Amino acid sequence: MMKKKGTMAVAAAGLLLAAAGAQALELKTGSDKVATTLYGQISRAVMYGDDGYQDKFFHVDNDNSSTRVGLKGEIAATENLTVGSVFEVEWQDNPSNKVSMQEESIPGEFGARHFDIWFKTQLGKLHVGRGDMASTDSSEVDISGTKIASKADLAVGTGFLFYNAAASDYSDVVVGKVFDAFDGVPRLNRVRYETPSFGGFSLIGAAGEGDTSDMTLAYSGEISETKVKGALSYGNPGKGYSQLHGSVSALMPFGLSLTVASGTRDLDIMPAGGDDPTFMYGKVGYICKNLLPEVGSTAVSVDYGVYENARKQTLGEEGTVYGVQFVQNLSAWNTDIYAAYQNFELENNTGADYEPISVMMLGAMIKF
Repeated sequence: MMKKKGTMAVAAAGLLLAAAGAQALELKTGSDKVATTLYGQISRAVMYGDDGYQDKFFHVDNDNSSTRVGLKGEIAATENLTVGSVFEVEWQDNPSNKVSMQEESIPGEFGARHFDIWFKTQLGKLHVGRGDMASTDSSEVDISGTKIASKADLAVGTGFLFYNAAASDYSDVVVGKVFDAFDGVPRLNRVRYETPSFGGFSLIGAAGEGDTSDMTLAYSGEISETKVKGALSYGNPGKGYSQLHGSVSALMPFGLSLTVASGTRDLDIMPAGGDDPTFMYGKVGYICKNLLPEVGSTAVSVDYGVYENARKQTLGEEGTVYGVQFVQNLSAWNTDIYAAYQNFELENNTGADYEPISVMMLGAMIKF
């Protein structure tokens, strides 16, 4: 098993090194008609966590936008039909959403993201294979310029356990289980269809393995010179509940951005005296293009969220999070430098006294 993992790691490193020089290489395919693109990104950060009992530094792969590599192929089959494919995998060593005080080092491994074939006509776009369902990422539409540092579907420090001061010991409550943004049905083997855009609106539907299905109404356009993107989704993940969730983000011409996200779950079996899981999240940001015009745009933001009853076995549970984010784009290097701070707090009716958890992160992402 170790030999297999080592071989895969070497293969991945070779592919990433080849990709780094892809701009200087002409990609050859089995057909001159196919346009092929090699792409990817490296996303690494230093993360500091303090759970009220101990603190520690971690060297992580930023799960807000993970390290990945992929190949895209596209061919104009006829005047009205375009056929394409995507092959994309991620490689995460010490994912920022999984490391904890108890597990500081997590060996890297490949994760399948997209193995997809698509067909596009004037009637829309049909996907067949593994990839996004209709509702995937619908809770995290965000054009603030700081999504790599923080988003509604929290992904930094979410592997930590809350420390229970009342028991002088760690609880079994994982941050990520409390702060759940119901962010759609995950990537699966599925069939997905997207309608053409009508006035900025499009309808997306998907059906996947495990009797999963979902539908999303998406929007992308401008309203009075303000850029607006949004998504509203309904889905059945096949896990004993259905969910309604979505998000919208607006970027005004002078740089101010507003982002909100919300969702609720309808449990098939409601615990006695329980309430449906819900969440609400908001972010206010500003993008400045004049601070360092020869370098790239500078984006800052603050966010706040309330996540309730995500763990249905614990009634009356509420988690709150607030944070500050900074992202500096280095356009000449196709790189983003980012920093973030987040504070997690938890209350429920079990009598536990959970210490707040503070997380800071400083990192960079380069795309090729």
